[in-house]
Amino acid sequence: MTCTLTKRLVCAVVAVLWLYGTCDAAEPPPPRDRAEIEAVLAQVRGDSVPGERRDIHVVLVADVKDHGPGEHDYPLWQKRWAKLLQSAPGVKVTTAWKWPSDEQFVSADLLAFFCYRSGGERRTWNPERIERLRQYVADGGGLVVIHSATYTGAALEGDSADRVSSVTGLVFDRTLRYRHGVVELNVTAKDHPICLGLPEQVKFVDEPYWPPHGDRTKVEVLAASNEVNPDAPDTTSPQPLFWTYQPGKGRAFGCVMGHYNWTFDDPYFRIFLLRGMAWAADESPYRFDPLVLVGLPDGPVAEGDVR
Repeated sequence: MTCTLTKRLVCAVVAVLWLYGTCDAAEPPPPRDRAEIEAVLAQVRGDSVPGERRDIHVVLVADVKDHGPGEHDYPLWQKRWAKLLQSAPGVKVTTAWKWPSDEQFVSADLLAFFCYRSGGERRTWNPERIERLRQYVADGGGLVVIHSATYTGAALEGDSADRVSSVTGLVFDRTLRYRHGVVELNVTAKDHPICLGLPEQVKFVDEPYWPPHGDRTKVEVLAASNEVNPDAPDTTSPQPLFWTYQPGKGRAFGCVMGHYNWTFDDPYFRIFLLRGMAWAADESPYRFDPLVLVGLPDGPVAEGDVR
């Protein structure tokens, strides 16, 4: 009797730690079947990728690495994805540290952020910068926010999650829940061009955030995972992990996944992110499809090397 009770208590504690992210024991996922990925990519019609493409300027924004080994390595991502994207014809990539320069705001077709955009010393989500980014997107610029860039952290004076979500579509604030481990991603917008050819469900090993702040009626959720309701622990509900948003003349793509380095080497993740980048830049979503398997063997490489 005592033994059974102890086991139940241990299981309950483990479940709580798993759900709320205080226990990080995730292991790298197994390699993908390369033939399966090639079959997905082959479903793109030849006329979906135009022969002549305009030159585009992509800015990758990073900051100091702020997690343990293999996690939140923004500088590594910036270095390797600059190399990856620059291997595509007609693509110029520049990098920014913490925030784009005035010149980059003027010339960029796409700004991609992978780093915290919260307060502290960086104070990136301040009213002036929110307005600068809002105007950039409203005027036709493309925006991608990856993982921690979807989180505002503690609200700053004169700031609010509403103002940030008006730029990014959805955002995560101090009500954030998270966990590390297997994520069963359900593709909810099969007809969206970004999702062309993708299976209905894809499993990752990463970190979902939930619940989002913002008006879900103004975004198109591409994929979601079922997570525990904060106010009703015995139930789950779909929580957005990838979405698109079109404020003004511009486009924004939200990507919650990306906690681990290995995720950036997962071909399915690359399909989502590379297509989201191309879509946000107002290009064919399949412009970067040839990059999905670049630098990869038969499956993910733990350190994300682009060879």
